[in-house]
Amino acid sequence: MPNSKPKQFTRPPPKKVKAKSAEPQTADEFQEAADFEEEAGGKWRAGDPAKSARAFTRALELYERGLSKHPQNFNLAYNKARLMLELSQQPALVPHIAASLETLLHTALEDHRKVLRLDGENVDALFNTAQVLTSLAETLHGEGDEDGEKPAELLHEALEVLSACLGKQEMMFEQQRIDSEAQIEEMEDAVPIGDSTDASKGSSSGEEQTATIVAPISAGDLLDTVHASLAALTTLVAIDDSSEYDTLANMAEGLTEDKAPRYIALLPESDQGSARLSTALDRAIFFAGLTDARFSAYKIDLRAAIEQLQVFNFPGKELSAHALFAEAQARQEVVLTALDREVEAGYIDGVYCWGQLTAAQTLLSAAAGLGTDDARERKARIYELKADTEVLRYRFATMHGAGISDAIHNSAATLLSNARTFYKGAMQHGRVLGDEEIVEQSSQRAALFDALVRISHGGSATTGDQTEHGVALGGLVEDGLLDDHGAEEMYNILQSS
Repeated sequence: MPNSKPKQFTRPPPKKVKAKSAEPQTADEFQEAADFEEEAGGKWRAGDPAKSARAFTRALELYERGLSKHPQNFNLAYNKARLMLELSQQPALVPHIAASLETLLHTALEDHRKVLRLDGENVDALFNTAQVLTSLAETLHGEGDEDGEKPAELLHEALEVLSACLGKQEMMFEQQRIDSEAQIEEMEDAVPIGDSTDASKGSSSGEEQTATIVAPISAGDLLDTVHASLAALTTLVAIDDSSEYDTLANMAEGLTEDKAPRYIALLPESDQGSARLSTALDRAIFFAGLTDARFSAYKIDLRAAIEQLQVFNFPGKELSAHALFAEAQARQEVVLTALDREVEAGYIDGVYCWGQLTAAQTLLSAAAGLGTDDARERKARIYELKADTEVLRYRFATMHGAGISDAIHNSAATLLSNARTFYKGAMQHGRVLGDEEIVEQSSQRAALFDALVRISHGGSATTGDQTEHGVALGGLVEDGLLDDHGAEEMYNILQSS
């Protein structure tokens, strides 16, 4: 389930520098040279990932050489770790930097641990360390970690780091308020004097020193940490032991019902509405994940799970493509879990499940119809999920003994045709957005259903080949959209055409 995890990679503004042929010596010189390479890498990021990666690699090497000469320099250590994290969030660059995303994230985590040994209270370092821990946990879990123990441990650590970060941020924010009030009082009580020349004596030093710039903490920073914590909780609840569910729920409630409202009240009034919507969405995504986890663990039944998805009923949802998409995905996830449970129980309430899938399609159609930037950026994912939902509805339409009506059974051919149309839409929007993953998968599935529709109309399977169709069917089974029997029937139809 997608979430609104924020990314924050705080660094001082880079100085305008020119490439230097001489080997840097001071920490500042190493930082300036690395800034130059980072700027070059940023320029080539979109057009030439390989060239961009070479520049970023040179920056990393400069940080490494700088740290070999200045091992206690916080800025060099922080910026090297920060760059490693930034690169891990750029899929096109990862293959040019490290053997795998997992390798890159492990290195980034090691670098961040070194940073915290230099300054364990730096809020930016704490925040970014938690981001690495969360990303690494997601990667390990996504690659099929068998028991989920290591990802869960990483996420628990991330939450501890974020809690420390938030506590430090709150202290700094309060101190800023006290200092600001004291400064105002001093200005009001100050007596003007004729000559202030002496006051500036001794204020400068001939010796250049590297300084760590500490940016003031804003209410937005506090909310960023809340959102990052909710993102970690959402990932964790899907893999943690069921005995931890209540603890995780209490943590989410504390963040969304206590801390977030206080921080939102500190924002400019014009920003408060969007902040409330973002917090409500993150809360809904977490509790939808918790609902699915409890349903999967047989803590609640299907009807209770569906009832608990009322968490998505918050103001502004109808104007947020992300919120509509997230609710549709949550309803589909509950149906997929019901199908998993049906294998053991031997029974599934097909009518209830069909209703959830129909509701999901309605939500996705509403999201696709929005004209916001968010909707345009999600268009490929929206159409992909619409197609997946039609395949899942086809699975129910061809299911027997689940209370499915004749009208639904008779809609099977239409559902296949709809799936073909939506996968083509996902493919087209994916090309516009440059999402190669969606383009590849959606084109395979569109070709599969195009062939099946052709055959159903008396034609032959001229789209794609048997190998691609087999890959597409395997993916649909793996995603739970088809069962083995349904996929085998489709494959036999393709072979016999």
